[in-house]
Amino acid sequence: SKQDPSTSLEMTQEEKSLDIGFRVYKVDSSNIKDVYFHPNDIDQKKLSLLESNIKEDRKALDLLTEIMLDLGLTLDLSIESKTIAGNTVYFVAGNSLVACFDEFIDFAIVDEIAKYEPLKVVFRDSSFKNDSDKINFETRFKKLSPETVIRVI
Repeated sequence: SKQDPSTSLEMTQEEKSLDIGFRVYKVDSSNIKDVYFHPNDIDQKKLSLLESNIKEDRKALDLLTEIMLDLGLTLDLSIESKTIAGNTVYFVAGNSLVACFDEFIDFAIVDEIAKYEPLKVVFRDSSFKNDSDKINFETRFKKLSPETVIRVI
């Protein structure tokens, strides 16, 4: 007995590649801590609270969403995640925005991301060991991809 093709339960290749997923967002407070204090209101105990400017319960995709909104990008753009030099790197709309929010980044990541010549690149301030590393990182990136706008949060 032959099966009628119109009643077949097998999916075509086109149907398999169809992305029918969607993202759901919830409005929340900023991912960035309020770190503005009057000098007289801060003491040694409070300084440890200021080590990171990112709220502890926030994830990389939370940060990416806020950055996209800050930059005026729409939330329906494609987001791809890649591992580069051992770090998770997000590519939004191809190379329109490239972001890495890992706690510690390897300096080799600069060369790899710069190859994509992104329009904008965003890193987390606490990813760098110190200010000197951050300055060297930005200088190297500008040399390899001079048109890229670099932002550190």
